Amino acid sequence: MRKRNCPLSVLLRSTSVLLILVGVSFVDILMNTPLGATQQVSSQEHGLSAGHAVPQGELEAVGRIPGCTATLISPNVVISAAHCVCTGSSSDDCVTRVKFTLKNVHPADDPTTPNDESAGRKDVTIPGDVFVHPEYGVEGWSRKDLALILLDQPVYEIAEGVVPISVAGPSQAVTIGDMLTIVGFGDTGAGCSEGSLGKRQTTIAVSGVVPDAIRFNHPGDHTCPGDSGGPALNEHGELVGVCSWGNFVDESTYRPTYENYNWIASIVSAAGRLEGFIASAGSTSDLESFREPYGYVPASGGAMLKIVGMGIAGSNDRVYAWHEDGTVSSGASSDLDFCRPRYSFSLPPGKTPTDIVGMGIAGSDDRVYTWYRDRTVSIGSSSDLDFHRAPYVYSLPPGKTPADIVGMGIAGSDDHVYAWYSDGTVSSGTSSDLGLYRSLYSYQLPYGKTPADISGMGIAGSNDHVYVWYHPSIE
Repeated sequence: MRKRNCPLSVLLRSTSVLLILVGVSFVDILMNTPLGATQQVSSQEHGLSAGHAVPQGELEAVGRIPGCTATLISPNVVISAAHCVCTGSSSDDCVTRVKFTLKNVHPADDPTTPNDESAGRKDVTIPGDVFVHPEYGVEGWSRKDLALILLDQPVYEIAEGVVPISVAGPSQAVTIGDMLTIVGFGDTGAGCSEGSLGKRQTTIAVSGVVPDAIRFNHPGDHTCPGDSGGPALNEHGELVGVCSWGNFVDESTYRPTYENYNWIASIVSAAGRLEGFIASAGSTSDLESFREPYGYVPASGGAMLKIVGMGIAGSNDRVYAWHEDGTVSSGASSDLDFCRPRYSFSLPPGKTPTDIVGMGIAGSDDRVYTWYRDRTVSIGSSSDLDFHRAPYVYSLPPGKTPADIVGMGIAGSDDHVYAWYSDGTVSSGTSSDLGLYRSLYSYQLPYGKTPADISGMGIAGSNDHVYVWYHPSIE
């Protein structure tokens, strides 16, 4: 399976924000034009009035449903605008099924054929069930203009390397002046007069925020037919709004997803098959202080395998996950084999994967440290855990045992080793003395999570952010 050309800081790519403009589908023209506004448009599907084409390989999670734009927000859930799937102004007259298309992506390789189907690019389509916001149109024209699509299968089964875009939590509301990334497949040019079926992007700022609306007012830089349902992304690359309507002159309106987060989360959870595959990013003492929980894609074929250790390379922020079956994958925080599919690793003589209690990758030289239940630690590479040094003894803070460890990581800035324990405390030290630099202090997890939910941890080499992956709950 193809995992080539992995970007270097793919884990932290959301910190480099692409700012993109989205527009309105033809359905908007028929039913969502504000009172007093008149429009002269055709029924063609087109793209943004301004901006430029999205480079190949970027924002692949933004795709299309008929007439509109839509975004993959978990491996098997897509978000778009309600009016894209409804013929009326409420949830009473909507389709129940729709097809979602990812444009120009790498399809999954078919292992039954001699060819590598993933080597090229093509459009892939997945049908799914439609869920319209139950309050769509209830509070007024185009209010709660949101719809979710539960795909028949997770995207990673038919396409490689497509990373879902996570939805910002309720605390991530936007304010006037914020620069947002908005994306779409709509018309281009002044008055949406130039046809374009491609995905485009541009930079605009929030002009107004009111309940259930994020507004942009930019003459000559506006939404167009075909862009409805497209995402607005914040500085962290998280989805904060969905394109609802525009006047094709200077106004564009998005429906905020953070105000509807609980409804969105309920549908994502109802997906069942991938419920609970979430990660967070924070500090050593607050595991979500930098990024609230978001979805991640497990390594291909590894969804049912226990992760025994994780680490983040200091040189390029790639995420490594070691599995109980003796394989390791390399990827991003939201896609665990985005860079390289699972390959085998070896342990010191007499050790098994179930003996591992924690792992980490040094920021200074990318060496992999592995701590075991018998109070020994080895140093190696991702594929050979004692390549550099055979197991030697380590000590823990008073009262702690290896069984108390729920996660470990090595800071990129100074190679300090951190160990988190099942009683909600964390210590800092060296590979051989886990409490040398700082004695036990408390840490907190995202709401509803406990230390027992932690599947793996790692510390980014570029900024010392602590990433945590949690055990999934698969139906």
